[in-house]
Amino acid sequence: MDVIVEDHSEESESLASEDHENGNGENAENRNVIISENVNNENSNSNENTDNNVGDAAQVIEVVDSDEDQSKAKKAKETPLDESDTDIDQYCPICMDTWTSSGEHRLCCLRCGHLFGHSCIYRWLQSICTSANRRCPQCNKKAAVKDIRNLYAKKLVSIDTAELDNLKAQLATVTNEKNQIKMELSNYAMRETLFEQQISRMKMRISELERMQSEGTAYSQQNVSKHMVKKFHLDRSIEVCKEGGCRVLDYNPWFGILIASQKSSNNLFPGYGIRKIDTEKFQTRQFIFLHTEAIRDMGFNTTKKELLLSVGFDKCAKLIDVRNNSIVHSYQTEFALWSCCWSSDDPHMFFVGAQNGSITQFDMRQLSGAVEALDNPGDRSPVASLASVPFNPGSGISRGGFIACRLNSCYAYEQRESKYVPKQIFLEGPFVSVCYDEKNNHTLISSRPNARQPHMRHIVCTIEKGNDDSTICNVVHTFHAGNSQQFMSRPCYINVENDTLVAAHQESNSNISLWSVSTGKQVNCLPVSDPVVDLCSVHVNDNLFLATLSQKKVRIYCHG
Repeated sequence: MDVIVEDHSEESESLASEDHENGNGENAENRNVIISENVNNENSNSNENTDNNVGDAAQVIEVVDSDEDQSKAKKAKETPLDESDTDIDQYCPICMDTWTSSGEHRLCCLRCGHLFGHSCIYRWLQSICTSANRRCPQCNKKAAVKDIRNLYAKKLVSIDTAELDNLKAQLATVTNEKNQIKMELSNYAMRETLFEQQISRMKMRISELERMQSEGTAYSQQNVSKHMVKKFHLDRSIEVCKEGGCRVLDYNPWFGILIASQKSSNNLFPGYGIRKIDTEKFQTRQFIFLHTEAIRDMGFNTTKKELLLSVGFDKCAKLIDVRNNSIVHSYQTEFALWSCCWSSDDPHMFFVGAQNGSITQFDMRQLSGAVEALDNPGDRSPVASLASVPFNPGSGISRGGFIACRLNSCYAYEQRESKYVPKQIFLEGPFVSVCYDEKNNHTLISSRPNARQPHMRHIVCTIEKGNDDSTICNVVHTFHAGNSQQFMSRPCYINVENDTLVAAHQESNSNISLWSVSTGKQVNCLPVSDPVVDLCSVHVNDNLFLATLSQKKVRIYCHG
């Protein structure tokens, strides 16, 4: 028994020493205590009876069995683990996706040692947890964003996502291209539907016109021949400004005055203003200074007949009382102004179009500034022309509104619940001007030559209802006016007996052409020596005149 205990003690001390080196010193100490107690008990009871010796021997045998287990544990430690027994979990415990060696989901850890994907643990600490309760999602120990550490492990099994990221980027690009193509396809499908509807309407109109032509009476033929006899001829020429700079022409039938914009001839007051011309004798009257830069558009209020609205490149919109030649109010804007028009349903409202494509609504009762900036459909080209459209239940702008021609696009703005909603008019630009004929509910849209259309075009059309985002433009006539247009000349409607004429300047032929809307044919041609920038019809004492404006002169043509 003594030999067994002694050998066991030495072996236990050896195991205890090894356990201590392996960080298991506490277990070794416990084993030494057990062995020492057994040895002391055996020495102190060596003279006892045989039964006690048998009990001590049993205790020694128990210790020997324990040492055998420790020997097996030692051998197990020295034996390398099989790869299948190791923890090869490469998944982030937050998103359950594999972490990567680089990128947003690269491997990182907190101070507690738990591993995560960088984007997941950053979002966890930054967004999901509150600032006072940021903890590790694994062990619930306190953690912060600054505790995140990137890991650079040599034996780390991670996914190289470079190719995957490249494929994802390519997928995103292809998806965007697909969505763009879908959008374009949808737009083309919508336009195809509108064109099909337009073709159907035009076929019906052609059938109706053919029927009317076959059933035409002698009375209509007499009216046409009677109308064809009357033509315009030059009555007089009025010099407005020797220095040039004239741009816009408008007529006030209530006060019998013709207004022409011109450059100031007074060196003390450089700028631009308007010249009043008395239509009773067609003589020039007062000059009213208005703008520091060129006047681009103007128009009279149809209710408050003495009010004239003018806009210019000096970013100002001004209201002028032509009775006492005074400026009522001036509105300052952020951009140079190109066009203006009064509201057809509210005499206090007016609209101005700017160089950046924006359209702004003003109320002359609100002197502080604009009422509203209208929605811009995306075209940033200048608003070349505006024309108000009155309430008309049968038209495409049934609630009233206005038509806006930017250089690259044309839109009809319809009033809906105190808002103006734009609807595109599908015609080819670049656009120059637009005017509306309330007598026939016709719109005259003029556009310059382009790559597909080599001629200046004046399109007479009707605007009819389409879908929520667009209107149907039924073209009645398209009048071609030469293959060049350097000046932005504005045409006009002329209402004559039993017909309506369209007058426009042909720059390439140096003349003014007049077309009949009823027949679609040219009925008159007036030669001019200098380019015409604006035209308007003038009715005085049952007499009809055509007034044209060049850079320096106003010419009056009499109809008879």
